[in-house]
Amino acid sequence: MRGLLFSKVRRTVAVSVVALLCSFLFFNEFKFLPADADEDIVVQIVAHRGYSGAYPENTLSAFAGAYACGAKTVEFDVRKTKDGELVIFHDDTLERFTGDESTVADYTYDELLQLDAGSWYSIDFISERIPTLDQTLSLLQSTNMRMFCELKDIGEDPEFVQQVYDKCAEYGVLDRVIFLSFNYDYLSAIKAINPSQPIMVLASFGKSNLPTKYPADYYGINMKTLTPKTVRAIHEAGAKVYSYAPENKGQMLSLQRLGVDGVITDYADIDAL
Repeated sequence: MRGLLFSKVRRTVAVSVVALLCSFLFFNEFKFLPADADEDIVVQIVAHRGYSGAYPENTLSAFAGAYACGAKTVEFDVRKTKDGELVIFHDDTLERFTGDESTVADYTYDELLQLDAGSWYSIDFISERIPTLDQTLSLLQSTNMRMFCELKDIGEDPEFVQQVYDKCAEYGVLDRVIFLSFNYDYLSAIKAINPSQPIMVLASFGKSNLPTKYPADYYGINMKTLTPKTVRAIHEAGAKVYSYAPENKGQMLSLQRLGVDGVITDYADIDAL
């Protein structure tokens, strides 16, 4: 009996080791394709927070830079200030920019205008300020770019989703906007407003049950957790899969081989990689 038990344990350990090795080999191949691999990238390139590889993220300069380098789609993040202004900012706090752990919601917009949103990246952008959603849509309205508008999780705010949607409608760009969020309640609210408005579920873990658990038109998944099974499940559900955030051409090509429809990257100009 004891020998049988040890035999089962050995088999279990062996299976676990093989599974771990296969997983390692898969992700190793995924991560380390040569950055200068001689292939064409044919998936859609989404400029993450604008062209944030060359400009301070989520600024008007980054959005203009994305357009100038030929990006067809730009992604940006929406939050809300203390006095209700919709602004473009990613982080939960201002620490990375100012060393201050306070949040956007702790400031009025006039107070935020006193903060420098560019010199943390380069002194060349010392005059940059945190833009409003109005300013961003006004800039992008005249382009033909699609927009990935991420609704940051700001907690309970019954007006937030409607306000962002209405602002996009005001600028006449809803036909070019996909709303993204890690907060599925926000996305459900978008569908309640307009069932035909496309939404993208953002996920840190690429589980294959995502389309069943969180129905959506698009899925944006961390590249480190994406698997062929998940890509297949999303496509079988009639949706599209994007992955974030490759840093070089090799990683983009790895994702392309995996079957994704697009990549969300800081490096919108792949020819510069």
